[in-house]
Amino acid sequence: MFEDLGEGPHYEPPGEHVAFGDVFHSAFMRDVFVRSDCELLGGGPLPPTLAPRVARWMNHQLDERGIDLYSPAFTAKPDTRWALAHAAFKPDGLALHAVLISDSCLASTALAQGRVGRSVAGRLLFAPLSFVDEQKWSELVEKEDFGRFPLPPDERLPDGSVAELACCFMADARDVKEHAAERAVSMRPALGEELEAHWSAYATRRGPRAYERNALKLAVLLSNGEPSEHAVAVTDQLAGVLDCTWVLEGRDLEDISEAEEAVRHGERQAADLTPALVRRVSGRLRELSALAMAAADALERTEK
Repeated sequence: MFEDLGEGPHYEPPGEHVAFGDVFHSAFMRDVFVRSDCELLGGGPLPPTLAPRVARWMNHQLDERGIDLYSPAFTAKPDTRWALAHAAFKPDGLALHAVLISDSCLASTALAQGRVGRSVAGRLLFAPLSFVDEQKWSELVEKEDFGRFPLPPDERLPDGSVAELACCFMADARDVKEHAAERAVSMRPALGEELEAHWSAYATRRGPRAYERNALKLAVLLSNGEPSEHAVAVTDQLAGVLDCTWVLEGRDLEDISEAEEAVRHGERQAADLTPALVRRVSGRLRELSALAMAAADALERTEK
């Protein structure tokens, strides 16, 4: 799974702006999820004098201090919008870990990072981290599970960290902005691209992780059973074509988007940025054309 990453480093200190792949270490980053018993709640602050009495009803000792009391039995007010939901929480400490899955462009928009005249609004998607033993972590590296992404080890992260992509939850952008300093690490580009490919495979069944697996299935069909070396080589060419389109879409066009934004905000001039971007996209398209022709020829030869 991590063959192309090298030995690292795979992480770096968090940057000025929150970005895709940033790992937060914060007490409010809980895996919250809704089930069919979700109900709107009414209620609010309970007077301090009543708090100890309510606590005794719940077989709990509580000092005379204010607490909040919410229940479906009380009328829910439109301006509070509280609801009853479920949450996964770890018993080994209050501070939890979660990795940002929303892409960096969306994060910048929601958090108003470098966005002139915008306010912080919306929600961002996170995957909570679980922690597994060394054997299970190695199994996830060797045999990929689209719903789980094992993180390379680092002293700033708990051992055996795994991003649980199948348990994503959303957090309000205002609170993410407020707690931006509670990021443990940021992913370096190579690891971030691995996470992006894994997330795309899980969320859309698209991208490198998905088409590499499907290309191997084509090799099985071409061999009518156990894939031969020749069939794998042919389907690897197909995967190479899709790798090129992945780079074109996910890197080249993203850089164009960032350049356009810089021009729109008056930070750069289009005449300075456009020529290099055009040359890069043109070169990528020519590369894609050559790879596609070679893959088509190889596939056609398997029918002869």
